[in-house]
Amino acid sequence: MFVRAFFVAKNRATAAFCHRRPSSSSSSSSDGRRSPPPWWSIPTLRDKIASMIASALPRGGLPSAEKLLQSTSSSPSIDEAIVMARAREAHLRSRTSTSSTDDDMGSDRKCASPYHTADETRRMEDEIERRALEKARERMELELRAMEEKYKSREEERMRGEAKERERREVEHMREVAFARWKEEAAREMRLQEIQEEEEGKWGGRRRRRQSRPGEDDSESTSSEDHGGRDGHRHRHHHPILGPQIARLPYKRVHLTPASTLASIPVYERQRAYRHDRATAMAKDKRKTLWMGIPGVISLMEDDDGRLSILDGQHRVGMMALLSEERRKARERGCDDGVGDELDSLDLENVLVEVFVSRRSRDDCHATALADGDDDDDMATIFTEINKAEPVKLIDLPGVAKKRTRDIIDHAASHFQDMYPAMFSTSSRCRAPHLNLDNLRDALFASEIIQREKIGSGIELVSWMSRKNDELRERYGSVAGVGVSSTEKNDDGDSGTATMGNDIKISINESALKKARKFDFFLGLESTWLYKK
Repeated sequence: MFVRAFFVAKNRATAAFCHRRPSSSSSSSSDGRRSPPPWWSIPTLRDKIASMIASALPRGGLPSAEKLLQSTSSSPSIDEAIVMARAREAHLRSRTSTSSTDDDMGSDRKCASPYHTADETRRMEDEIERRALEKARERMELELRAMEEKYKSREEERMRGEAKERERREVEHMREVAFARWKEEAAREMRLQEIQEEEEGKWGGRRRRRQSRPGEDDSESTSSEDHGGRDGHRHRHHHPILGPQIARLPYKRVHLTPASTLASIPVYERQRAYRHDRATAMAKDKRKTLWMGIPGVISLMEDDDGRLSILDGQHRVGMMALLSEERRKARERGCDDGVGDELDSLDLENVLVEVFVSRRSRDDCHATALADGDDDDDMATIFTEINKAEPVKLIDLPGVAKKRTRDIIDHAASHFQDMYPAMFSTSSRCRAPHLNLDNLRDALFASEIIQREKIGSGIELVSWMSRKNDELRERYGSVAGVGVSSTEKNDDGDSGTATMGNDIKISINESALKKARKFDFFLGLESTWLYKK
């Protein structure tokens, strides 16, 4: 019922969406307040699509519509994250090409350039809009199907419970009838025996034989047959979204699921941020090891409403989505370069998936052991347990950083990555003057900059970090500002010591200094700016 209502509603949402797209040329207001996210961002598009779809659904037809709306903007699927990453890259390329055109073109061509750029930008926006709408639809459809399956399974479980209760009552009734029949038979035999003894005149030494209960054996056999039939009734379940269930344990299920389906499942909202460049690098490396398939297992969580979230393996899911798209494009081109044949050897239709269920959804002792004061966030508990042996950043651990603090830090870190892409590395062990985005986020959180400087927004943190970059430029921007002595060897064979103050000296690589000066970005040279006022 919910899925049929969704298909009716999404057609209305499509028509309404085409007239509600804001202009892409919006910028920050003059008073310095933070401008709204661009129209092509996933939160903006999916908030509108979710609102229109949920408002078009029949009232009362979907009990968890409000919960669906609350979760859409904070938990994107891998497909949506890929669209967002490509839109961001296209936007940055467009901005870069526009600025270079203004610097290099003559006055005649400069007059015609805005129209050409506007047409290209419009085409890019139309393609992004189409892809974002498509992925948002897939995401909404999958969530509604998952919720419908959960309600269906609950209804089936309720009906099974009622059937068991009816069977139990029937057995009890049969036992009561058999016991009543035995009492009547025993009383009748006793009366016949008394009459017979009176007639024969045998008043002394009267013995009464114990009578067996004729209905007892029948009831016991009926009960044993009932238990045997119920215990022997087992069947293999096929989930409508995740596919065949190959194992069921008390605390989780195991499925074989297509990679395309996993790409439409949202990521756990407290999961580390999805990095498209990391998934792209993984897809490139995977081309060399297609023979081993997809190692490991993708971990999902199913909540009380049947909604699914990716707890572990989001970048592997992104990698599989990119490889699947590459295989599809190779087939469409009909190339004979062997790319499609190589990727065909990788089975993306049967990915091993484990699905954890919340304790409240389980029919065992753990479901009743929850106290009112206990933390019921099973997702956070399982996520922490899975990632204890991995280098998860402190800021990404559930319950450690407040959402507002994470949003401020994420905004500032992403801003500098966009402004200085050449100075950011995907490796967590990158060398100066490069920075890793996750390492920068974790360092900003660990240094308690937000609390110490009383920073209240991402723009304020960007301004504070820009001032620190200016201070480091004054210190390292020229050769005269750096004292160099051959006191320490580094990996590149260069050596040097930068004088920071009266007694503080930090080893600085000459090649790192050159690159920092070239790109005018000095925050990656050292980390003392995080703690100095």
